[in-house]
Amino acid sequence: MTDDQPGAARAEHELRTLLHRAVATVEPDPAALGRIRHAVPRRRARRRNAWTGAVAATLLAAAVVPALHAVRPFDLSGGTTAGSTDAHGADRTPRATRGSTGGPRTAPLPAQPDGRPIPSADASGSTAATDPGSTAASAPAAVPACLRTDLGRATAHLEPVDSAGSTYGYFTVRNTSARSCGVTGPGTVAATAGGPADQTRIKVVDHIAGDAATALPAPAAVALPIVLGPGEGYRVRFGWVPEGTCPSSAPRAGAAAPEAPATAAASSGPDAPAAATAEPSPSPTPTADPPSVTVAHTPVGGDPTAASTVITGSCGGTVYRTAPETVPAESPTAVATPGPSR
Repeated sequence: MTDDQPGAARAEHELRTLLHRAVATVEPDPAALGRIRHAVPRRRARRRNAWTGAVAATLLAAAVVPALHAVRPFDLSGGTTAGSTDAHGADRTPRATRGSTGGPRTAPLPAQPDGRPIPSADASGSTAATDPGSTAASAPAAVPACLRTDLGRATAHLEPVDSAGSTYGYFTVRNTSARSCGVTGPGTVAATAGGPADQTRIKVVDHIAGDAATALPAPAAVALPIVLGPGEGYRVRFGWVPEGTCPSSAPRAGAAAPEAPATAAASSGPDAPAAATAEPSPSPTPTADPPSVTVAHTPVGGDPTAASTVITGSCGGTVYRTAPETVPAESPTAVATPGPSR
């Protein structure tokens, strides 16, 4: 092995010398160093831009993809998807008919010639009655609310008793001011017993479809406030349906006349006349008031009562009242007179 080592060293030296001779004539390009100095920074800048673009695209995708899932597709009215259900069972009702909470949105009500909306009827042909106990909407800023002093010229009209024993009528209240104002509530209808009538057997309720007051018009929804111009008014209808009979009771005794004072006795003596004897007082005259119910209407502004009417012959029953309805202004020749009351 020791004899081979000098030979191996010489072979390596000769190979190295051959390689050096092979590249001895190779010279670098004089512009190569300049190109390297410019190419390396450019390559590094391209890599940085590529990484920056990739990161920006990732962030943009992360922000856009959830938004795309949240946004519903455009539903065009009259399109094939309007009012249909997609493959996942989601409601595809057009946005134009959807409210803020997802429920159906009613279309705007048509306007009357004086600008007030016309109540819309439901599918059955009637509209829901307005709850008089609900909070009334406030009048628009352009039209002030009617004060109690603005409402007057009230009349009460009472129809004859029908074959079923029921009585119907209405109250009319007008705007007596020189300005337009809004009635912000339906007011109240009260019934008061008179004579032997029993107040505990008298009720006042709202008229609804199918109740006992069959002669009243179908319940109608009223948009409050009701704007009344000068001379215009509103009307509240009512129906009295008696229930039960009056209990038999003895006539109420009338007030008795005061007794006549006795004449004082004369002075004693043989010729003195006898003392006058006082005559007995007359017996009280029995009287009895007939049973009656006074139905009265008070506008939303409160007392005083606008109009009232008296219904006789019943001791108990129910007063059915309707929502207010507008009444046009009277003609110059018309004279407002209260209707017959019973």
